[in-house]
Amino acid sequence: LLCMGTGSSCYSCPKHHSTAMANSPSYIVGWFNFIVAVLALAVGCIFVFDTLTDATLHWDCEFLDSDCNVGWRSVFTLVPDFFIALWTPVVLGAIAVSLHVTSVRQWTPKNNLVLAFFLIFLAVFGTLGYTGMLGVITGVLAAVAGLVTAIIHFAGHKELAVLNL
Repeated sequence: LLCMGTGSSCYSCPKHHSTAMANSPSYIVGWFNFIVAVLALAVGCIFVFDTLTDATLHWDCEFLDSDCNVGWRSVFTLVPDFFIALWTPVVLGAIAVSLHVTSVRQWTPKNNLVLAFFLIFLAVFGTLGYTGMLGVITGVLAAVAGLVTAIIHFAGHKELAVLNL
């Protein structure tokens, strides 16, 4: 393609189109949202890893000892209360990261307001209560990301604030 415009006003050629996209509020907020998503996934993975270190499998049990591996059973369980509490931050973090990676994206928010609500949900239910201060800091960042994403929605920016990696 030949660039027929002058300067940054030509959006028909790849050079100027990518520059315009990189300067758009949705793109900038998309990078912030991606960083928050990676941090949220890290919070979840660290939480699960810390919990898994408590799971020890004993081999020195009696043959029919039902309480020998209670620690293992308490971590690897399908009891809904424990299962959800353990895996929620990982699942929400993975969903948040997948919004930015097209090859694994399973859900796309309809608009930035829906994305903002998801980020606030991520903060409240997926980060704040997990992994100490890292979870708190990530939760605050996710809430701020949700607020900024809502602001660009109400400012009229239609481009979804996610990256297409």
